[in-house]
Amino acid sequence: MKTTYALSHVIEYDPTEKTLLEEIKKWVDSNMMMMDNRFIWKVGLATSEDIVKVAGKVRSDYECKHFKYWRCESFRLAIHTLSKLTKYPFIFKSNLNQYSGKGVYIFVYKAPCPSKNLFYHTLHY
Repeated sequence: MKTTYALSHVIEYDPTEKTLLEEIKKWVDSNMMMMDNRFIWKVGLATSEDIVKVAGKVRSDYECKHFKYWRCESFRLAIHTLSKLTKYPFIFKSNLNQYSGKGVYIFVYKAPCPSKNLFYHTLHY
């Protein structure tokens, strides 16, 4: 086991990053029964003070579903995880995302895809 641990430092593999990213992906996959083109996932960052406001805004909108957030160890890890998540199909950055506060909370929710969105045509054809 020490060999695996030593090799993880050589290739700069951070096991905490992998588990957080995998946990978020598993949660998204479990809440997506099928590829419904009417909904997309939105992700973003928030500070500890703002996460309650974000949760309130998302939960007050009846069309937004499946809200959840996770706390990262650092702002750098949160940004890295967010950039990995936005590379997946149907996952876009939320308009509630805040970089300025250097938050460590990643939030994810499901929202309807507006028909006037730039990506609407590419998602549906």
